[in-house]
Amino acid sequence: MDLSEAISEPFVQLIDFHNAFNRGIKVSYGAMIFLADQTKSNDPGNIVVVPTGSEPWGGATRWRDLDRPLKEASIFISEMGITRAAAAFENYLIDAKSEFDRANLQPADTAGTGASALKRLDALLGANTLAMRDLIAMVEFFDAARNCVVHRSNVASDQLARLRNAPATLDALTRWPKRTGKWTLSLPSVVEDQVVEWQPRHAIFASDVFYRCARALDQILVDRMGPAAMARMAAHWCFIAVPPVPCPAKLNPETMVRRQLTNRYRSRTTIPETVALLKQTDMWDKAREAWNKQYPDGPETAAARHRRARRARR
Repeated sequence: MDLSEAISEPFVQLIDFHNAFNRGIKVSYGAMIFLADQTKSNDPGNIVVVPTGSEPWGGATRWRDLDRPLKEASIFISEMGITRAAAAFENYLIDAKSEFDRANLQPADTAGTGASALKRLDALLGANTLAMRDLIAMVEFFDAARNCVVHRSNVASDQLARLRNAPATLDALTRWPKRTGKWTLSLPSVVEDQVVEWQPRHAIFASDVFYRCARALDQILVDRMGPAAMARMAAHWCFIAVPPVPCPAKLNPETMVRRQLTNRYRSRTTIPETVALLKQTDMWDKAREAWNKQYPDGPETAAARHRRARRARR
C-alpha cells in the first residue's frame, strides 16, 4: 500500500469542516457588507427593513442606523468562528488519539499529566516540535483567543496579550505561507482587559492555522499507523462507526474498504492487498459479518436495486 499521500479519517472530517467554515464566514460577512451598501444607498434618516426569514421575530426588523450593529455583528461572527475552528481542531486531536489507540501503537514518549490535547498527541506520535514551532506558536495564540472568547466574553487575558507580541508569534506570522493577492496577514491589537476587535479574516486565519497543524500531525499519524492499521481504520468507519461514513461501493466488504482507502483516504492499494491487510488485524471477519447484516439480499448494485423495485411494484 502506498501511503505517501494518505490521510486519516479525522483529517478528512477536518478538511470538510475547514472548507465549509471558509464558505460560511465569507457568505456571512459578504451578506453584511451587501446590507451595509444597501444602507448607504438610502437617504439619511430612512428606516432600513431587514427580513427575518422564518425566524419568530415578526416579518422584519427595522433599523435607523446599522453602522454599530454591523460592526458588532462582524466581531461576533469572528469570535464564533475562532471558537468553532478551535473546537474542530480539538475534535481532530481526540479522534486522532482514538485512531492511535485502535491501531495498538506504542507511544513515542509520555506526556505529563495535565498536558493539552495537542501536547499529548505530540508525545504519542513523537512529533518534531522544533520543526513545527511556527504552527505551535500560532495554535497557542488562537487557543488562548478561544479561551478569552468563551470564558472572558472576548476580553483579552494577560496570556493572550503576551502571546500577541511574543517573538515566536511575530516570527511565525512573518514566515507564514501566504496566498497571492492583496491580503496581508496580520493580528488585531490585543490589550489586557480590553475587548479584542476580531475581524472575519482572523477567523479564517485561525482555521488555516489549525488545519495546517493537523495536516502536519496527520502525516506522522499515518506513517506510524502503516498499511494494516489504515485498512483497519477504513473498515471501522465503513462498518463499525456510528454513524458510518458514506461509501458508494457496495459490491462486497473488501471492495468497500478498498474504495475508502483509495478515494477517501488517498492511499493506493489493491483488493487482494486490502483483504490480506484486514486479515492481519481483527477486522476481516467483523467486516464480512457487518456487510452480510447490512446487505442480506446480496450486493447493493444497480441491477439488484432495480430487481427489488420491480418486485415491490408487483
